[in-house]
Amino acid sequence: MISSCRTVPPGKSHRGFSLLELIVVMAITSIVFGAAAFMISIPNIEKDIREAHSGIENLALRARAMSHSYQQPFLIELSEGEARLMPMARPEDELVPEPLEQIGERSALRSLDSMSWPVVYKIDPKYRMAVRRWNSNDFQIVSDNVVETWIHQPNSPSEPLAIELISEEGDAYLSREFHPLTAKATDFEMAIGNQ
Repeated sequence: MISSCRTVPPGKSHRGFSLLELIVVMAITSIVFGAAAFMISIPNIEKDIREAHSGIENLALRARAMSHSYQQPFLIELSEGEARLMPMARPEDELVPEPLEQIGERSALRSLDSMSWPVVYKIDPKYRMAVRRWNSNDFQIVSDNVVETWIHQPNSPSEPLAIELISEEGDAYLSREFHPLTAKATDFEMAIGNQ
């Protein structure tokens, strides 16, 4: 039986990795893992900012639907850290009489004074809100002393409005425009990870 065994000639030794080669490999590995961690975090950042925007959109859709159902204007107030929905008139001063009921049928609409007002949506404090009105090209930051109002009339379009949420760090923002007839929001501009 012949065994094959390699022997190293006396003048040559097994060469390992040098310290420089190890440092280069570790640097490349850390860059790859850092980029992967960042790419994994982007969907979470996007999900969070979209959730914050969806609360505002839900209020707008609700205001639009209620203005048509109750045939009276509803108001959304946008202030720092929250959005509030309420009827423009006090519920006890309802402008529209109760809908006519047919014999044996009950009205599907609840009276406004039986609901609690205002409906408040709290915006995550890590986001600042900015509003762009119909007649402006620039977004205005909603701060402590600024309250932006957005009126939804029953038989006319609402003001076309754009709302932008910006993260505290400034590394993410999402701007959405609201359709004047439906109050449905569409993305206008979004950026994640640029400082």
